Amino acid sequence: MNHSYLFESARLGFRPVMHTDLNYLLALADADPKYWSESPGKLTSKIKKDIQFFNQKGYGPFLVFDLKSHDFMGRTGFADFEDKVDGAHEVEVGYVVLEKYRGQGYATEMLQAVLVWAGDNIQKDKIIAIAEVGHTASEKIMQKVGMVFSRRAWIDGEDSVVYEYLLSH
Repeated sequence: MNHSYLFESARLGFRPVMHTDLNYLLALADADPKYWSESPGKLTSKIKKDIQFFNQKGYGPFLVFDLKSHDFMGRTGFADFEDKVDGAHEVEVGYVVLEKYRGQGYATEMLQAVLVWAGDNIQKDKIIAIAEVGHTASEKIMQKVGMVFSRRAWIDGEDSVVYEYLLSH
């Protein structure tokens, strides 16, 4: 396993997705099947797309590891988001933490670290995050890192809330 990270937080190391990461994404599929229900073949294709996206844009998804044990903990990172109602093009941040690491502040640390990284590496004015209405844990995490409520929207068939974070360059 490669332990060289693109950036780190107090407890976590972050690196872009690599071609050899299928088992990590399968672990996420087991942990959160609602959002990660793809087959191994589709996940392999997703890895290729993620790598191409990162190479083109200079940002994208990251896998997250514990700095001490180097255990895989989750995934975070950025994707382009196009609002189908108003046509706005934004950069969305997302995150998922394996269940055994939830409730220990890792999601907050993960989100804070990638937002700091974004301020230095993404040439946009803001980053958005989306959660289903009623997913209060995600909303609390977004609020803890300084994201503010922007709007409520119907996104991918779900009643959702959108938060935003203004980047300082």
